[in-house]
Amino acid sequence: MSPDTALPTRPASSAIAHREASPDRKVTHVLDIIRLVRGVLELLLSLGQPLRIMLIQPLITVAMLLVLYAGWHIRDEGSISAGLQVAFVDTKAFRTEHLRELETALLQTELHQAAQSDRLIDQLLRTLLTAAPTAARVRLDVVHNGITGVTGTALLRYDITNSVAAPGHDTGQMALNQPLSDWNEILPTLLAGKCQIGVVAAASSTAFRVRLEAMGTGAYLACPVIDVQGRVLGAVFVQWDAQDAAPTGSALQTLMDHAINVGVQIASALDLRTPLPYPIEVQSTE
Repeated sequence: MSPDTALPTRPASSAIAHREASPDRKVTHVLDIIRLVRGVLELLLSLGQPLRIMLIQPLITVAMLLVLYAGWHIRDEGSISAGLQVAFVDTKAFRTEHLRELETALLQTELHQAAQSDRLIDQLLRTLLTAAPTAARVRLDVVHNGITGVTGTALLRYDITNSVAAPGHDTGQMALNQPLSDWNEILPTLLAGKCQIGVVAAASSTAFRVRLEAMGTGAYLACPVIDVQGRVLGAVFVQWDAQDAAPTGSALQTLMDHAINVGVQIASALDLRTPLPYPIEVQSTE
């Protein structure tokens, strides 16, 4: 689904407020309770005097217990209506249904947030592609805790989540759960908060090299995506075809500075996603 065609959603808080504001269900349950009490009173009035006297005391005891039970919940909830709702209406089936509706509302909110995030990230990647006119494409890789090894230690992975391409070029396939060992050559530089330019043919990771060569990439620039707390959430990769030359000198430095800034903005956009990416602390170079 394209972000621009995302289904309209209603935030979870709005769904919950709408549910709580709807009086129909509460009125129905209150009327049921009133009918029950009325039925019990009519039954007592229809009984004979001895039997009526014998039942009055237990019923009074039950009534007192119900009042105490309801009063306890009214005190906890802070209002009469909410207390009675919890005490007499919120059955297990009712709570299960309420939880299901809450989960649905939260899912809709997450979908809406993901659409907003993807739209913003693609816009940021395109500004970086514009700043590198000879580049073929710009991609975003996001680090996450994808699997757990046999030792129980979390093994970090990365996903290729977003990609934009210049006219006449393919964005390439998205890839999931790739081993972070693909970044062995560039990870120290990323953790230092800097960019690194590399030649695809010299990449030590076979999978990383084959993936880039399949798209005709000859050189790449990797820059970190760093949040406001200084954590690396992923990396942006600017890619050049084998027949196109990557910038050098001051032009390359300007592009690196711009990519670092774009990475910071992408990190803010990633906050809209749920769950959040798995962060890696940036190593200080001072």
